[in-house]
Amino acid sequence: MINKGLHISLILCVWLYSLSGCSSKQNTFNKIDSMKVDSLLRVQKINSHTLLVNFGYDAITAIETDQGIVIVDSGISTELTAKYRKLIENVLHKNDFIYVINTHGHHDHIGGNTVFSEAKVIGHDNCSIDVSERWTNPSKSMISLSNITEDYEQQLQQSAPNTAEWYDIFTQKIRYMCAYSDVRNQVPARLPDITFSDSMTLDLGDIVFEMIYFGKSHSNSDIVIYIPELKLIFIGDLFSKSGRSGINLATMDDIRGMEAIVWIQKRMNRIETVIEGHGQILSIDDLKQFNNNILSRHTVQNLD
Repeated sequence: MINKGLHISLILCVWLYSLSGCSSKQNTFNKIDSMKVDSLLRVQKINSHTLLVNFGYDAITAIETDQGIVIVDSGISTELTAKYRKLIENVLHKNDFIYVINTHGHHDHIGGNTVFSEAKVIGHDNCSIDVSERWTNPSKSMISLSNITEDYEQQLQQSAPNTAEWYDIFTQKIRYMCAYSDVRNQVPARLPDITFSDSMTLDLGDIVFEMIYFGKSHSNSDIVIYIPELKLIFIGDLFSKSGRSGINLATMDDIRGMEAIVWIQKRMNRIETVIEGHGQILSIDDLKQFNNNILSRHTVQNLD
């Protein structure tokens, strides 16, 4: 007999196949959806060395250095990230990927690591904690991802076609369909090859990457990445517009967080561009507001 959990997973699997028009030997989405996906891919040149590629809330960044291309975060899935890689290669006219740096270990930031098989992956020691359940409990993950995809499909049916809202929902549906496909196809999680506990500097000649661990905050493995030559900082999912925190303040490691805030403060006057983990370009004012929010919290706690 088929157990109840497996039976549910099989039903959900059949549902997703019918939704996407795919079989086990086909791509995740059908030809029409694939054309829509391609039309919604965005490439933004941030500066002379930096390309930001995004599809809705899925985003990766490529930094060109003398020694090769460095990718920051790799998206939610292999299928979408393969498209991002091709775009980067076409724009830069090269494919010498040497490093992938993960801002943290959540699946929507490390799902495309395997696409850059020739590159070394860098991340915090705790990345393995954050990615474990997605790959160690695939049945649970498939059910969760199927439910999310179905919810977005229902929202699509209720939204006016080809509006900004419709496209926003569509990109989300595709993201989770692709993540589902990776779990179903047993695509392995690729954890960092190089890890650090406190801080790390990666010197590639013309470009230097300075990294610091933020402590347990949004995840167990959040790092901040600063590139002095480009006056650029990556903050993962720590905050968004107006410094709105993405941190679980109840479990935040205040000591490590404060060390990171002081580290950022020392570099504040040399930062011009802030890139958030889902492709938002934030301002220096957003960064200052976030720092002030954390500093205020620390002050209040010391007064208690």
